[in-house]
Amino acid sequence: MPTLEFSSLTKRYGKARGVEDISFSVEAGEIFGYLGPNGSGKTTSLRCLMGLMRPSSGQVRVFDRPVRPGQALGHDRIGYLPGEFHIWGDLTGRRAIKLMAALSGKPDVVSEGESLADRLELNLRRLAGDLSKGNRQKIGVICAFQHQPELLILDEPTSGLDPLMRQVVLELIREAAGRGATVLLSSHDLGEVAAVCGRAGILREGKLVELASISQIVQEGQKRLRIWFTPDRVMPEFPAGQFANIHVLRQEDHMLELAYLGRVDELIKWLSQFHVERISTPESSLEEAFIQYYDGSSDHAAKASRPLGDGGSHES
Repeated sequence: MPTLEFSSLTKRYGKARGVEDISFSVEAGEIFGYLGPNGSGKTTSLRCLMGLMRPSSGQVRVFDRPVRPGQALGHDRIGYLPGEFHIWGDLTGRRAIKLMAALSGKPDVVSEGESLADRLELNLRRLAGDLSKGNRQKIGVICAFQHQPELLILDEPTSGLDPLMRQVVLELIREAAGRGATVLLSSHDLGEVAAVCGRAGILREGKLVELASISQIVQEGQKRLRIWFTPDRVMPEFPAGQFANIHVLRQEDHMLELAYLGRVDELIKWLSQFHVERISTPESSLEEAFIQYYDGSSDHAAKASRPLGDGGSHES
């Protein structure tokens, strides 16, 4: 049984786009990446998940129970960090985490919150209003994690943090999943998603355009080839018009770097006419693959109208 499940979730704002027909599920112990640039619909769908917003149609279920707008989800079992975290400025950090622990129904977890503050190098004696954005974000992280919830819903959890503290938060996410917690990580930081998530959904203009493992997303993205031609020969001119799925990224000093989608049979035939010294295939990154979903010239731009990769857990 999945911990959370979106079933044809749609939210419209009059004629304006919100999200449309979002369907996927996340299993216990899974760290699921929820990807998309600002305005793609991530926060809208998370607000529906938390019962903060009423869907136009469709449903979200958490712990096999439908989410009812305006009704508490069970704060003792859920840790939520919104994309714009705010805390009362006249409270010290210690008072803030105590208050949030009480609201979670587990007031006895303050010692865990203080331990997290030590790991995050946060001074709990200072007023929240005097803290930097990054240190206020640390309070939000502590409030989400301190009661060791079964489900963590994290919207841009490392926003405002320096690289060292980002790594601490990613380690907290791994530890939570190791205890069996489910994590929904909404982010546009592809590096952190690739570091901790096994599977991800990609939103584009309010629609889920891909749902697959991180490795599959990278594999299906644009790939690269670097070709070095023999230096004592004239470097050939690449016939770009001959290859619809290939374009030149760089050309210098008898080296040609190409990006391609699909098969390269015809390219290999073309290369066989020349003196090639060596060929390498640089590893693609999640960032390079992700860009293809937002590039109108790519085959991925049409994925919203095609069946999603099942990634092992998609509900259609």
